[in-house]
Amino acid sequence: MKERFTRREFLTTLEAIGLTVALDGFNWSKAAEDSAAALRPKKAAALEGKPVITIAHCCDPQLGFGEAATPEEAYADDLARLRKEVELLNKLNPDLVLFAGDMTNNWKEVAKDWPEVLKTIKAPVLVAPGNHDIPDPVKAPVVTVFADVFGKEYDSIVLGGWKIIAFNSQYVRPTEEKELYDAQVEWFRSELEGAKAAGLRSIVASHVPPFVKSLDEKDEYFNFPATLRQTFLDYLVANDATFYLAGHTHTTLERDYLGTPILNGETTSRNFDRRDFGFRLLKIGEKLDYTWDFVEVQKQPRR
Repeated sequence: MKERFTRREFLTTLEAIGLTVALDGFNWSKAAEDSAAALRPKKAAALEGKPVITIAHCCDPQLGFGEAATPEEAYADDLARLRKEVELLNKLNPDLVLFAGDMTNNWKEVAKDWPEVLKTIKAPVLVAPGNHDIPDPVKAPVVTVFADVFGKEYDSIVLGGWKIIAFNSQYVRPTEEKELYDAQVEWFRSELEGAKAAGLRSIVASHVPPFVKSLDEKDEYFNFPATLRQTFLDYLVANDATFYLAGHTHTTLERDYLGTPILNGETTSRNFDRRDFGFRLLKIGEKLDYTWDFVEVQKQPRR
């Protein structure tokens, strides 16, 4: 069985970030089933022992999207809740703070307050850009604006026996920025396959989730194109991606693909399901038991 694509083969099997066809008889579905047959995550009311990793899963701070009388008031309210969220994060002291995209409602305002906010977060920070950070189609100058604040448009970090990989899901939409697209594809393949080769389990994060409710749902604003989903997810599971963390939906969702949880948490800007403002704290145990607990961020007075 062929274990690795050549660069040419890999790029020709991709439409956006997702694998769309398998070449040379490589069966990613079978590989995913084989991997899923091993120990998979199991949600628990409480961990059996101490967590091996704790991740704050923060969705859509989206400064300026909150409900208020004016855009200026919405921005001020969202920023106040974000600052309160940071206070809570610093008290909880997770191993990582993951922002699943949409850092502001308007990409042109990303440098307005985020540089100062980032300085106040004690834990390492990883950001998967959203469609309000880098609108589609992806354009290089907008990517530069985002990267100037957050360092990169995609990145990863190794913590213990885990690698957390945050990629730019805006590339699931058509773009003329071929070099940028190709660079992420090559990077993503190297990160995920390299993690498995090193004996690491992976957590993959993006803003847009592969699907909202079901794998075969129709294409819409909130998901990947149908042509991408299954083979992309098979590829992830086959390479020991154990959790998938996302944002974008502004609703709290828990589902899985072949035993790999796909999670969307609450936001601090606006929740379409009317849930309280807040974020999730993902704690994973040694036996892949996990908790994904809600941490409320109460409404804050404007400054």
